[in-house]
Amino acid sequence: MERLFTYWTKHCPALGADSRSLVRDRSKVRRYAKQQVIKLETERFPFFCIVLSGLVAGYRRNSRGTPLLCELMQPMDYFTGTEHPFTPRLRQAEYTALEKTELLLLPVAEAREAQLRLPAFAELVQVMKQRKINFLELLIALDSEDTCYARYCVYMAQYGSQAIRLPDAPQWQLLRMSRTSYYRAKARYLRDRNRN
Repeated sequence: MERLFTYWTKHCPALGADSRSLVRDRSKVRRYAKQQVIKLETERFPFFCIVLSGLVAGYRRNSRGTPLLCELMQPMDYFTGTEHPFTPRLRQAEYTALEKTELLLLPVAEAREAQLRLPAFAELVQVMKQRKINFLELLIALDSEDTCYARYCVYMAQYGSQAIRLPDAPQWQLLRMSRTSYYRAKARYLRDRNRN
């Protein structure tokens, strides 16, 4: 939890005791093993979840029923088990811990109230939401590229600093490539980069 407070004070130096006590008193920390399912697609999970450590993947099914990676949450990213923090409606997504993960779980109703009542909490959500928007913009940019290599180049240009900390499997899932295509694109990218 202290990791969250350290991150929070970077973006909101005037973090008050009311915000800290809300998190300490109303939330709980849960630990998940590598590859453990956090939330099933049809499971009710009314929590605002902050990744304290580890890596979480969110999967949604396409029209053929194939699960596709649509979210990737690293430390200090969030996700909700509901459609968004302002509704109790179920989110039709499955969340899995890709590595040993620690989550802070705050009931979504408490998060909603805190966002309205506490400026510091609203600021934290805004910072985290911007990270989520940046990730969605990356997905849009990747979808506009025709070849695996072009997708990999865009990915590294926009997400390279985070990519180096990620395992390979979620990266090829994110890039919508086969394992083989991913390793070919990565090898070519490294060769081309070393030539320049």
